[in-house]
Amino acid sequence: MLWLCIHLPALPLEALAPPAHEPAAVAEQRGTRRLVIAVNAAAAARGVQAGSPANAALGLIPDLRLLPRDLAAERQVLESLACWAYSLGTPVTLGAATFDVWVEVERSLLLFRGWNGLRRHIALRARELEQTVQLGLAPTLGAAALLAHADAGLGRAIARLGEIHAAIRDWPLQLLPLEAEALHVLQASGLRRIGEVLALPQDALGRRFGPQAGLAILRLLGRAGEAWQTFEPPPVYRRRLELNGGAESTEALLFPLRKMLGDFALYLRGRDAAVQRFRLHCRDLGRRGFNLDIGLMAPTRDPNRLLLVLREKLEKIALGEPVHELRLEARRFEPASAAQDDLFQAGSAIAEGFDSLRERLAARLGSTAVRSLAPAPDHRPERSWTLSPGPHPTTGSASGRQPEAAASMHAPRPPWLLPLAKPIPPPRLLGPAERIECGWWDGGGQCRDYHLAEDEQGRRLWVYHEPGGEQWKLHGLWQ
Repeated sequence: MLWLCIHLPALPLEALAPPAHEPAAVAEQRGTRRLVIAVNAAAAARGVQAGSPANAALGLIPDLRLLPRDLAAERQVLESLACWAYSLGTPVTLGAATFDVWVEVERSLLLFRGWNGLRRHIALRARELEQTVQLGLAPTLGAAALLAHADAGLGRAIARLGEIHAAIRDWPLQLLPLEAEALHVLQASGLRRIGEVLALPQDALGRRFGPQAGLAILRLLGRAGEAWQTFEPPPVYRRRLELNGGAESTEALLFPLRKMLGDFALYLRGRDAAVQRFRLHCRDLGRRGFNLDIGLMAPTRDPNRLLLVLREKLEKIALGEPVHELRLEARRFEPASAAQDDLFQAGSAIAEGFDSLRERLAARLGSTAVRSLAPAPDHRPERSWTLSPGPHPTTGSASGRQPEAAASMHAPRPPWLLPLAKPIPPPRLLGPAERIECGWWDGGGQCRDYHLAEDEQGRRLWVYHEPGGEQWKLHGLWQ
């Protein structure tokens, strides 16, 4: 097997998403002491370090935003990352206590034509992540985690079981998957490197620190089987984020929402899915608040597009009380489209731009204010289209089915129809007649013979006359 370990060293802080420009730290009660376990760059620049007592940190920075650790929020981030990891391989497993996610990627070696191709692919995909990550790649869970915690990166990956011992023997022994007390005793005995611990008799290590210590070493080296619990993406997406201090304006909600939607995008990518409808719950301390039901013109998994629509919705809301909790929920998902276009994807970019514009207009003006052209099941040209809400027919619908009239077969139609057909002198005809006769059932019956024609200036026309009549009428233009 070949395991990729994704380690999140700043998980306690990043799970709470405090504003980056404010000094912030996460504290946890350990026995009788309350210690800082993570700090952001603004707090570190002013002297606060992980491991410091919370009171000492507040003494250094009186305005420090000191946040309590939120294990549930950390679990949510890990699960979002695990969903994303499904795009790299299976199985996927979590290590919540060590801030790790593992994914087995050996079967991807053939897909990416070997070791170097796989590492390039992983490095490219890792750029999608908004979290701070450290990567390790090795044949065992323990060795992959050791490399990730050491921030070895993919350049020092281990390809085979027999290479693990030589690759890790010079690393500090603190990286070994042993209890903190065992590491302290080993260090107090004068040992400093992993290789020195691996040279000890395994039975002696087991007698001194218990059978689990020896087993952990054997598993690390691939000499004993490893056990893991496979993670499966949940069928319904739910995420909760508590805002410490609250958000007093809708503008202040955008930063945590960007974080939530980024995690949502990881889930969608892992499931190879897109979303067209989801709900945002906003609550104050009294559990009062409001819900926003978001509907898109076409399914997407682009977090920036989701944020733009949410922003338009939020701009119309005045907060009565600060928002202290956000909940994001999505129950239905659509297959992610992989439409191909021209070499530079200009067509896809234009179509996506139109979708985004319509969604923003609908969010700002209301869903009924934005309408699209759609085909109607009628052969009479002036009645063959209609205005309808929702996605443009070229983008499809949630079910992926096109309106029935779009599938009908007929001769080419000009892109420009006149509001009323205009009488003209007899034109020069370029092709045979196409008869359109319908509408007798609704009192608007028509019988016309249409031709492709050309005028004196060389313009292509769409003209018709009624059977037996001599008056020609211009109904459409190609240019």
